[in-house]
Amino acid sequence: MTKATQHQIGLMQHALGINERHREPYRNYFLASSGHSDNADLESLVSAGLMTSRAAPSFCAENDVVYHVTDAGQEIAIAALPEPKKRTRYQEYLAADYGYSFAEWLGIDVPKIEYGSWYPNDGKFRMVSHRAAGEWCDTHKAAKASYKRALSASKELREAV
Repeated sequence: MTKATQHQIGLMQHALGINERHREPYRNYFLASSGHSDNADLESLVSAGLMTSRAAPSFCAENDVVYHVTDAGQEIAIAALPEPKKRTRYQEYLAADYGYSFAEWLGIDVPKIEYGSWYPNDGKFRMVSHRAAGEWCDTHKAAKASYKRALSASKELREAV
């Protein structure tokens, strides 16, 4: 296996469009102008057989060069990637795409706000969940306070049993 510096491996990874999270190459080119700071590294990769080079297309500047990673270079670049980090619960939720809120996806019983539309609760609010139900109140704030009191009483009742 040919030795390449960490910087050179990074150049090949960049040419392939891969990183820790995106491990499948989706491109294979590196366009460098004649004054590019990495030309020496790129040319040493060509000498080592890890990249190839050719003149850039005519729409680019006259002295530009396009570098491509060889199969051997691709193996080295992919092998040098760090192990992917474990997904957080939130990243798992985003990938799941269930249509629930994050709290619902976690299994948290989120209280719902009910809006009264008939007498005597017309224009009033209350919060309800499987654990407790608050009183009908004139404001959201009062309905939340009522729900918290009912939730606390429900919890005390469960602990007493």
